[in-house]
Amino acid sequence: MTSQTSIVTPANPPRSALRATDEKSFAFTTTTVRWPVIITKIIDDVYKTRHELDPSIESEKMKEGIDIMDSIALLKYEIQRKKPLKPIDDDGEPDVNTWIEVFNKYFKEENWHSAPWLFTECYLYRRTHSIFVRTKHWRNYDPFFRQKEDTFKASFVAIIELAKRIDGLISNPSVQDSDKRILFHELAQISLWGNATDLSLLTNLSHDDIKKLQGNAKSLEESEKNILVNDLEKVWGKLSHYQQKRIDFVLDNTGFELYGDLIFADWLIQNGYASEVHLHVKAIPWFVSDTTPSDFNWLLGVLKNDFFSSASSNEKLYLERLAKRWQGYVDNGKWILKSDYFWTSPYAYWHLKEQAPELFSDISKSSLVIFKGDLNYRKLVYDCKWPTTTLFKDAIGPLATEKGAPPILALRTSKADVIVGLPEGIEERLSASEADWMFSGKYAVVQFSEGNQLN
Repeated sequence: MTSQTSIVTPANPPRSALRATDEKSFAFTTTTVRWPVIITKIIDDVYKTRHELDPSIESEKMKEGIDIMDSIALLKYEIQRKKPLKPIDDDGEPDVNTWIEVFNKYFKEENWHSAPWLFTECYLYRRTHSIFVRTKHWRNYDPFFRQKEDTFKASFVAIIELAKRIDGLISNPSVQDSDKRILFHELAQISLWGNATDLSLLTNLSHDDIKKLQGNAKSLEESEKNILVNDLEKVWGKLSHYQQKRIDFVLDNTGFELYGDLIFADWLIQNGYASEVHLHVKAIPWFVSDTTPSDFNWLLGVLKNDFFSSASSNEKLYLERLAKRWQGYVDNGKWILKSDYFWTSPYAYWHLKEQAPELFSDISKSSLVIFKGDLNYRKLVYDCKWPTTTLFKDAIGPLATEKGAPPILALRTSKADVIVGLPEGIEERLSASEADWMFSGKYAVVQFSEGNQLN
């Protein structure tokens, strides 16, 4: 490791940490407003599931449901009263020793506001997971699944439109190279802006609001002006020379965002830019809408059946063809699904090689690693108060300089008050008219690092 990372820790990021003690920050808004809403929805979800049970044969599960709701309510109370953080209980999960070690080393004296926001937000979801995993009947339960399912249903129009378009592209092999460049930009933007339906941020959106966010080709064209840094052309310059390379996606949200990511991955395979795509998902339910292995398999499954009851026979045919092709990629090893507990650890990605050497070695074999979404970006740049003009490659530290570090593309819709790589004057211009520009989800960055591969 570099000397720089030897002094950087979860409690001591490379710049001052973002914390909820700053009442003008989005960290404060998240801690005091967003988290209580998210936690209340977990309690509501368990309540609904519990009342669907048959008391004559599932009384033990019903009792566990009450205990879960009580424990989640206590967690909400701790946050709202700024209580001290507690160590994660030894719940037998593969990552629990890491959480206990990090807590004891860095955060024993901290509370929900004083500890760095990056840690407390991850800690919240790991504490929640621990409550479920320590039960007999609920240990594999995803308290966010209902929300994920409902949001995917609300994405019907955009899902059908993309299925038709990718079907047309695949059935037309004579697409010119100049057109492929345009398609690359458009599909990358669909993957980028799919993050607009992040359920952990958009806690009260209606179905109509979601449809508006997902838009169409015209809205994509309009939204490009809101990409504050756009390195897509740099990536295209490399990608257009790729033949049968490996590309990785470190995925973010399930539902429509995952669907858009898979459309992009499909196109990369079909056009020979990738011989295999490695899809990295979260090992446990995370940040409400993050993709787990179950979410991935569920999405492929619902595309094959009558999940969208309003779909016409032709629309169902598009979805069935899509699902069959995607399942074929999985079966023949062109798409490889992976999960690693490092992605849900208390560590930022500066510590990837140190904390997960096998994972680092694996992604170092990739020609391009695409990191999706806001949390992955925060972990890439170590969620802290960087000057907004800091170079992206400087902010990601070892992932730009470590020997073997792969090329990285971050596709990030901005939903937290950290952002780097901006030209001089952008921060001042936007701050003068939009106080929430860093975290409103209106703006995005597409940033590229060459990495430091040996070949």
